[in-house]
Amino acid sequence: MPAAPGRKKRSLTRQRILEEAERLIAAKGVFGFTLADIARPLGMRVPAIYKHFRSRDDVLIEVSRRFIGLLAMQFPLAPGLRPASAWALALDSFVEFMMKHPAYVRLALVDFATPGGGMDYVKLAAGGSFAENFTEGPLATMHARLQRLLGAGYRSGDFRRVDAADAYRVVKASLLIRLVFPDDSLLLRSPRAGDVRAVRRWLKDVARRYVNATPRRRVVTQHRAGRRDSRGAHRRS
Repeated sequence: MPAAPGRKKRSLTRQRILEEAERLIAAKGVFGFTLADIARPLGMRVPAIYKHFRSRDDVLIEVSRRFIGLLAMQFPLAPGLRPASAWALALDSFVEFMMKHPAYVRLALVDFATPGGGMDYVKLAAGGSFAENFTEGPLATMHARLQRLLGAGYRSGDFRRVDAADAYRVVKASLLIRLVFPDDSLLLRSPRAGDVRAVRRWLKDVARRYVNATPRRRVVTQHRAGRRDSRGAHRRS
């Protein structure tokens, strides 16, 4: 049954408010604008925003909730690829996600800098702490996929044994700092293809140094795999 015209219009207005809030977060920072700044380019007054959201914080939590939904889709499984190739592809996707959504970068940094009891927008949107979301909540499936990918890489000899939470910590923290230090110019404009390629190369280098197995471990793993293959061939013959 199609949505009623009034409900559809309300939904579109709500989306416009969130999109303008996202644009302002990227351009001015989390605390650099007011509800009036959101309302003005949309041709509305602040009271109209209160028909959709209880407060400015409520707007930011809802923006964060949209990002959590996108974040939950990261690190997809790629069964046809070697773990190292699947890891590289997942990192490319993660860079693209973060660079296309600079508001999320700023919101995440505010969350990390906020002590207990503060307004943790992303954590509130996720429904719990980051630690809790690794086992339950909207990010649990993403974390499970990351565990499977790193586990497959360990078994293949591509990676050393790495805790998934530690790997995610290294990847996310490194990328956040790369996008804002020594300046945040990459957040203030649409990313150019060359910018994205450069950040992808940089992050893959960081991640590779963290997860890759030593050459000796690769040789040992390949040797064991070869012995298993030859034993299987001998049994079949």
